[in-house]
Amino acid sequence: MSYYTLVTALPDLPPLAKCKQLPISRIALERRLTMLEEEDLKLLRLAESLYHFGEDQQKNFSDQKRVYQWQSQLQKVHSPEIRRCIELRLEWQSLLAALRQRQQGDKGPEHFFGLGRWTARIRQHWHEPAFGLENALPLLNELQPLMQKGAAGEVEKQINTWLWQNLIQVERSHAFTLETVICFVLRWGIAEKQIRNDADQALEAFESMADALISAPVIKEHIESAFEELS
Repeated sequence: MSYYTLVTALPDLPPLAKCKQLPISRIALERRLTMLEEEDLKLLRLAESLYHFGEDQQKNFSDQKRVYQWQSQLQKVHSPEIRRCIELRLEWQSLLAALRQRQQGDKGPEHFFGLGRWTARIRQHWHEPAFGLENALPLLNELQPLMQKGAAGEVEKQINTWLWQNLIQVERSHAFTLETVICFVLRWGIAEKQIRNDADQALEAFESMADALISAPVIKEHIESAFEELS
């Protein structure tokens, strides 16, 4: 099929750092995606499920079984460019899993299972801060101290920014193709999750502030006085 009509019907997504509201809803996006042929749509769904997999979907899986499933499903992604985008995403997921596992300290490198180029190196350099990957992955060197501080939200934002740029590069190098469409949808998913997480964090901050105010002596005294008057 010609993808020109579909691609031109997709709005521009603002830069991730400035994306506070999506320019197209999921419902409207799905309407546009009905232009895809069945096989293309199947590939898109597979790419999304791998790229934006949910922990709740695989919570009963061991790390080893999860990696085997990823490897099996990746073989069905016939677009080399999209397969590489997904592999990069899962490599970062594996790196984060290794950092968490090492930080928890209850399992050694022999229990680590990941996907991608760095698995063997991670096991061999388990006790080095960035697994000896400082030169190959400078971003990992920056994320390691953030992980130690428990700044998971900031870690995710930095990785998402990196992944976003990777998807844009592929998207721009494949104008008006299925790859263009899939990269757009994957970026939409990154933006949607970031907006949702920001909203959750804002609500959590508000609730924390409200709790602090209510527990303040002056405010607490006014509340107790008001209840006494009502009774």
